[in-house]
Amino acid sequence: MSKFSISVLLLMFSCGVIIADDVTDGTELLFSLLIHRHGDRTPIEFSLLLSNDPITLVALSAPYGYGQLTDAGKIRAFALGDYIGRRYSELLAPRYNRSEVYIRSTDSTRTKMTILTALASIYWPAEGTGWSDKINWEPVPYTTVPAKYDFNQGTVNCPTFTNYVTAAMFTPYPELSERYSEILALLSSKLGYNISNVPLIVFAIYDVYVSQLSLGLAIDDDVAAVLDQIEELAGISFDLLYGSDNYKKYQAGVLLNEFYTYSAQAIAGVDTQRLRIYSAHDVNVYAFEAVTEIENRQGAPKYASAYSLEVRRVTETGEIVVLPVYQPTPGTPEIYLQVKGCGDVLCNYDRFVEITSSNALDEDTWRIECGFTDDLVIDDSSVD
Repeated sequence: MSKFSISVLLLMFSCGVIIADDVTDGTELLFSLLIHRHGDRTPIEFSLLLSNDPITLVALSAPYGYGQLTDAGKIRAFALGDYIGRRYSELLAPRYNRSEVYIRSTDSTRTKMTILTALASIYWPAEGTGWSDKINWEPVPYTTVPAKYDFNQGTVNCPTFTNYVTAAMFTPYPELSERYSEILALLSSKLGYNISNVPLIVFAIYDVYVSQLSLGLAIDDDVAAVLDQIEELAGISFDLLYGSDNYKKYQAGVLLNEFYTYSAQAIAGVDTQRLRIYSAHDVNVYAFEAVTEIENRQGAPKYASAYSLEVRRVTETGEIVVLPVYQPTPGTPEIYLQVKGCGDVLCNYDRFVEITSSNALDEDTWRIECGFTDDLVIDDSSVD
């Protein structure tokens, strides 16, 4: 199948064109760090009972397994690669070159399949330029580490953080319960038990609905009518769970430190990979927004959403700036985000570091503050 044919399939997900008010005019791109969510997947097994039709959902998930990338997810991942390839074409040669790009995935089949599919799109060989006349595909490597040791997996390997998330999930939030009382009552009636006093659990319910809709299984009409409000509450839940001022650094603080390290090298002219891609999960995308002190966080991340920090040099003045760029899902316009305390969307680099530095952790400090030990037993069932 040609890249054109695959691109036609992408119309299932969007009829828009990626455009944005281009504040990048008059700047030179020096470096970018991008983290993205995986594509559409089947539900995680323990969340099946949150569905309105678990029996059908089990049957639809069977060809893939639980928590696995679906065919729709592969199409969306290919579109993600098309976005990355176009957005960062000035950093990448047409063929893979290790000196240009660093690629890392969490040790999850859905994130690894997503980045493999995206890379097939980024490095789609032009006619006559590939390594084979019969195979129109470029093999591109990525790196990964076991979930137990991965700084992008704080939800499973950082006891300080996992204990907080578990407690917060079942903490009453009276103001939320009152504001969303009708939604919580409706969902309680569907589930058969009362969730009115634990509104943050709605993020997990919303996740199941999104997964089953992608698989072609409809949700009840009365729930569909208020899905936008359920999504809104899910976004608030993300903020309280993964955007907490006291705990967000345990999910994304090391990644922020990685940005500091490698962007500084690029600015200094050191020979370093100028694009770093991390294939991960919704919590990673959201937590990275949080530790970078984004003013208007973008809610529950959609499939294949991508958030990047671009380091640019203003041609006229030589000023080094940081531009936060968010793509809600492939085929939608990029959104340029604002850092709190920066007067411009192009945030002065030193000012950006000053604003965000309290959220950064080196990996050794992260392990100490997390309470990590070598004999730690983790539950990685949600990221398999």
